[in-house]
Amino acid sequence: MVNIRDFGAVGNGTTNNTEAFSKAIEKCAKDKGGKVIVPAGKYLTGSIHLKSNVNLHLEKDALILFSSNFDDYPPVKSRWEGVECFGYSPCLYGENLENVSITGPGIIDGQGQAWWKEFKARRQGPKEPVTARDKEFVKLNKGIDLSACGGGGIKSFFFRPPLIQFNNCSNVLLDGFTARNSPFWNTHILYCKNVTIKNATFQNPSDGNNGDGLDIDSCNGVQISDCFFDVNDDCLVFKSGIGADGIRVNKPCENVVAKNCKMLRGHGSIVMGSETAGGIRNIEISDCVFNGTDRGIRIKSRRGRAGGVENLTLNNITMNGVSCPIVMHLFYECGARPEEIQFLSDRNAQPVTETTPYIRNIKITNITANNAQSAASVFLGLPESPIDNVLFENVKITMAKDPKPFRPAMAFGMGEMQGQGLIADFVTNFVQRNTHIQLQ
Repeated sequence: MVNIRDFGAVGNGTTNNTEAFSKAIEKCAKDKGGKVIVPAGKYLTGSIHLKSNVNLHLEKDALILFSSNFDDYPPVKSRWEGVECFGYSPCLYGENLENVSITGPGIIDGQGQAWWKEFKARRQGPKEPVTARDKEFVKLNKGIDLSACGGGGIKSFFFRPPLIQFNNCSNVLLDGFTARNSPFWNTHILYCKNVTIKNATFQNPSDGNNGDGLDIDSCNGVQISDCFFDVNDDCLVFKSGIGADGIRVNKPCENVVAKNCKMLRGHGSIVMGSETAGGIRNIEISDCVFNGTDRGIRIKSRRGRAGGVENLTLNNITMNGVSCPIVMHLFYECGARPEEIQFLSDRNAQPVTETTPYIRNIKITNITANNAQSAASVFLGLPESPIDNVLFENVKITMAKDPKPFRPAMAFGMGEMQGQGLIADFVTNFVQRNTHIQLQ
């Protein structure tokens, strides 16, 4: 066990402690592992890279503050919005590790405000490299097709870092801490095996950008329990790569159990996609509460993104004030290039290829949704790839008496709705038992 203060760390919120964190982690790893203690205090730092057999433990009133200097995050190759490429190093990062953990009641703060401000400025300004780091990313990503990435990257050179990322690690434990104010996604678990995440809080304010809570990306064997989400994008998310690059990597997201989680705010509570190329399968969600999120259960993909979602079980979930409790569709519009829109939005059947997505084998049981706003549920498959084999059992949805207009799905051709019922198109083998939808 080592303490970062023994390596010169100062918890005054202004001293840069990057070197102290690095030395403490290195010493712990050389000693065959153990705890790196972060005691009470405010510790400013650049990126932190963990090592195998190290437990970064944040004691009560410990606060890690990540620097707002972009140069403190050197390039690493990872996956960004579904495509493998170079971007800024995650703030707290682990790659190719075993037996690694972050524990304790402390707080990890990405201080994302500078990143969000720069992103918003670039979104309004010219789309071209500005800094030396931008130009470095252009060179590093030469030959990589980034066209499938969404709007968060602004071309190929401003790939903001997630607050926490574990890449190709095994035996990962996240327990007890709060992660907040991420420059990009909050916590990204990528290509990992045997992961446990419990008692953690994921927070991002409404003025952030692309602030997903927890993204499980092409992982196998994940247990999630007793977590709290309050974010400005999707809450608990499952992904597996986009299009050609996702097919090349070919790693599914599979064998995940999530239970006893609460979602307060977000575009979706439980979300799958829109990066689906490797497949998302064998997911069990139970005993969760969604309060005030835009959508409850949200599955999204589109033509060209490949793969899909299958073997999903959702049981014993309560939703309050969720605009649309259940949304599953294959016409996702965000990030589409103008020249793609006619093809992606066409309601006529297209040829089935290796990039045609699917949604199938979904069990939705014991669901109660109160005060829903836009629509009770939306199921929108492709004519060439209908949503198939859905069970709706013991589902009760009550629409609000004075519903607010809202788009139930970010899908081509779907506008705002108020108090609509169940909408289904291009769906096969849809079984409903003991289902009650009350329209006001």
